Amino acid sequence: MGMVTAEIVVAWPLEGVWELYNDWLSDPAKMMPAEMEMRTESADLPIRAGSRVVSTSKGLFGRRMRCVARIVEHRPPHGVIFGQEARLVDEQAEGPFAYWQHEHEFEAVDAKTTRVVDRVKYGLRWGPIGWVLDWLVGRRKIRAILEYRHGLWRQAFGAGMEVG
Repeated sequence: MGMVTAEIVVAWPLEGVWELYNDWLSDPAKMMPAEMEMRTESADLPIRAGSRVVSTSKGLFGRRMRCVARIVEHRPPHGVIFGQEARLVDEQAEGPFAYWQHEHEFEAVDAKTTRVVDRVKYGLRWGPIGWVLDWLVGRRKIRAILEYRHGLWRQAFGAGMEVG
């Protein structure tokens, strides 16, 4: 199983970052590079635990892929011992991966700054062939998507980023 993590700190309060992110989630195509040609077919709005988002995008070898994502956790900003945080987790219910879970964590660093952490855990199909595909393109493609999304954060709020 693979895992890719990306972190960005934005100069904006947690509530505003969470609100913008939920707006983007209403049409996930807004968060994908244009070359992926993503189209949102349907989305249960407003986004909440149990919502499903159905989309198609250009996959390997230019072939269209259909994906059904299910929101399994949706926790708006709330107080915790050391401040405030929010969290959203989506999982692939149907699609090209053997396993896909994307954790989105939002943490108030202070009243004007928010840390956003994306953690993608995934597994490709096809056994050893899938491992090779992951090594050649899979992990790189996921990193590129997270870098693109964090570029959107920089455009919206200005920020620094680390992808690991």
